[in-house]
Amino acid sequence: MKRAIFLNLAAALCLVAASSVRAQSAPAASAGLSSASGTVIDSLHDGPLVHANIIIEGTTRVGFTDRDGHYSIDSIPPGAHRIRVLHAVLDTVGITLRTPDINFVAGQNHALDISIPGPKFMVTRFCSSAQQLRGPAALVGFVKDPDTNQPMVGAKVELVYEITDPVGRKFPRVPSAFTDSTGIYRICGLPPDMSGKVQVFRNGISSGEVPAEITNGFLALRAFSIVGEHQRVVEVKNDSGKVRQVAKGSAKITGRVIDKLGKPLKEARVTIQGGGAPVLTNANGVFTLDSLPSGTQSLEVRKLGYSVAEVPVELTSLAPATANVTMSDAVPLLEVMRTEAAADQALSDLGYLERKRSGFGYFLDGKQINHDAIMFTDIMYTVPGLKVSPVGNGRDYAVTDTRNAANGCVNYFVDGFPWEEMSPGDINNFVRPNETVAVEVYHGSNTPPQFQKSGQTSCASIVIWTQGKVSTMSKKKKKP
Repeated sequence: MKRAIFLNLAAALCLVAASSVRAQSAPAASAGLSSASGTVIDSLHDGPLVHANIIIEGTTRVGFTDRDGHYSIDSIPPGAHRIRVLHAVLDTVGITLRTPDINFVAGQNHALDISIPGPKFMVTRFCSSAQQLRGPAALVGFVKDPDTNQPMVGAKVELVYEITDPVGRKFPRVPSAFTDSTGIYRICGLPPDMSGKVQVFRNGISSGEVPAEITNGFLALRAFSIVGEHQRVVEVKNDSGKVRQVAKGSAKITGRVIDKLGKPLKEARVTIQGGGAPVLTNANGVFTLDSLPSGTQSLEVRKLGYSVAEVPVELTSLAPATANVTMSDAVPLLEVMRTEAAADQALSDLGYLERKRSGFGYFLDGKQINHDAIMFTDIMYTVPGLKVSPVGNGRDYAVTDTRNAANGCVNYFVDGFPWEEMSPGDINNFVRPNETVAVEVYHGSNTPPQFQKSGQTSCASIVIWTQGKVSTMSKKKKKP
């Protein structure tokens, strides 16, 4: 007999599991004791709940689900007990899942199947009727301190996605929510088919920007971690003499970069997206990044001939993180941008066309870019206010700003994120003209705020949009 009882909503949602219970005449572990077995279903993801912790309350008996969601627990003292389920999925949405009282009979095995309520039901519990009128779906999650695992109260969670008006114009929507006293946030009123990016902010600190997607029409889950304050902020000077502020911590991540055949990729560029010193993988494809700030971050991996890989990672000072990255072959530029209309649509979605119409800056796209050039800096020779010069090693070339008499500094942004040079001119080692879709160049005060670096507002900014980013935008548009 199935039973479903829902308790009142408190700071966290408390649910009593929908369960199917049937007694079997199977032998218990020892005389006078009972046992339980069954399957735990994750209705939010339409599959088994793997590696869940199953607790018989009021006893010391516990078990774990296997890869099929099955569990089995023996030697249960007879009497009335509840079964409680613990799992990261439940933590993410802030619910406690337990069965009603089960009367365990000595000498009998009790088959108990437990199911997490489905996404549509969960949204009705998380969001008000008025919120659901704006959209039937929701983004829900838990934000914690990565080093203490305590709930992070009062953090702002911000989602960015696009909507289309009746005449086909596209506009960004940026709904947000704050975490409650349990660290839970809920962004309601979302469309049933949504793809965007989400980020957490607190006390001037931000997490990495990671993808969020609603595919079941009702619910997306995304847990985050963010520190209360950075351990330290230091000034770092690179080989070009530029100084920037970088948050430092004691988190560390190691990993391996391979191709689709499993072969290691040497000299792939690995960095935490938007900041931190990059490193190159060794001959075995292995990399290590250390002295990193804790929290949810986005790992970015680049190598010529491969599509850019972005991998969300969780960093903490408690233990090193690991990440294995598989890179896919780069899609030829002509396959991505088959028509001018496709190019314009993708660049419009990135805000490029709007900035181009503003008249501030210098813009290159389409046939203005020599895709047959050898190095990226080759397409910068004709840009007003910039100078391309050899750096002295007989191999690399760097760009300087001729309108800045002080130091000629130039900042790069690739696919919207700051590019930190490992050495002058290293942009040529990771970005090629044949993968470049568009370029924006700004000088000083004409630079849009998103393409400025703190303390370097007088520098020129070169903003590069590559086929990897454009391909991602195109795939979003094709999604049914």
